[in-house]
Amino acid sequence: MKNTTLILKYLYNLERFGIKLGLEEITKLAAALGNPQNNFKCIHIAGTNGKGSVACFLASILQAAGFKVGLYTSPHLIRFNERIKVNDKNINDEKLAELTIFIKQKVEAENIQTTFFEFTTALAFLYFSQQGVDYAVIETGMGGRLDATNIINPELSVITNISLDHTQHLGSTKKLIAREKAGIIKKDSVVITAETDPLIRRIFKEVCDGKKSQFIVLDKELKYQLSSCDFSGQKFVTTGIINNLFEIRMLGEHQLHNASLAILAANLLKIPVAVIKQGLKEAFWSGRLEVIKNRPLIIVDGTHNIAGMKKLVGFLKKQALPKNKILLIGMSKDKEHKEMLRLIIPLFDQIVISQGNYKPAEINLLESIIRPYSKPVFTFADIKEAIKKVQHLATSDDFILITGSLYLVGDVLGHRNLFK
Repeated sequence: MKNTTLILKYLYNLERFGIKLGLEEITKLAAALGNPQNNFKCIHIAGTNGKGSVACFLASILQAAGFKVGLYTSPHLIRFNERIKVNDKNINDEKLAELTIFIKQKVEAENIQTTFFEFTTALAFLYFSQQGVDYAVIETGMGGRLDATNIINPELSVITNISLDHTQHLGSTKKLIAREKAGIIKKDSVVITAETDPLIRRIFKEVCDGKKSQFIVLDKELKYQLSSCDFSGQKFVTTGIINNLFEIRMLGEHQLHNASLAILAANLLKIPVAVIKQGLKEAFWSGRLEVIKNRPLIIVDGTHNIAGMKKLVGFLKKQALPKNKILLIGMSKDKEHKEMLRLIIPLFDQIVISQGNYKPAEINLLESIIRPYSKPVFTFADIKEAIKKVQHLATSDDFILITGSLYLVGDVLGHRNLFK
């Protein structure tokens, strides 16, 4: 089973077990592999939005500091290998096949009922251990308390923020979701958050107090102010425990927030400011307000929940965008379609609906929600045809946004050759 296609087929076939929150099976699997997660230092990142960006910033900073750094995130955009990186290089196909076969043998020998995410998490831990990483930056898959990544004992835990998402698994209120995310907090540890809601902060503080852990809030330690920005990046000034000018390539005010959280985390890890600046400047997280063409201006953004859509809309309203604006949108079936579309549709003149490769919302459903806005609407099940259509609708002076789902954005980026 060394063919990459067969390897991926085996891994994706594990999705038949669905989402199974709990630590029993991943604990068995890690033990069968010799608990590789104990062989390197970890930074654990949870939260509703911004996890991947903060993880990317931190991994880049640690690498700039001279450490060998593992990065585990999900989902991927184009290739599975993107989920598991060492020093910003994806795990290669040969190593992915080798470790999958090895772990599969352990799973079958010990009758471990592993899900897709549990298997890939164990694979990441084993790979990082074999590669001899100094640090691994680990993003939770969903929630925190019962997430498969929560068998690590991190140097630092980061909770970005709390919004409503995955409510069928994590709870129907922010308070319930916060309790789940707070499950990553370990005894005698350090926890930082960028959360601004006093109620949610209080929940985190109570958990930290109960576990004798230090609780640090971003805006009490560090504040930021935008200095300048264009479509190539942003500069911002921080005040508080660090007073300095920083530069990032990623767009949107929310990325200043994410970068500031990474600065605070790096400072706690005793990394010099000059190194933090270098790491931030070099960091890039694809599919998040990414400009893929300038004429016409085409931006892709993997926004996939209400909180993210509000940030995206806020960003767009601050830009001097061309008069004719075209939207290519697709969503996953388990999202708040009406509210997300209510936020974004009024900003655009023409709408093209398509779908991503995983759990897509029915195109007819999205069309029925969009039609009452009295905008020209076009539908394509084939993402390649949708890409061709938005470019046909646009002149070189227009604006195209592609958003609604990381899976949709990943499919679009996989067809960059169509953007001529």
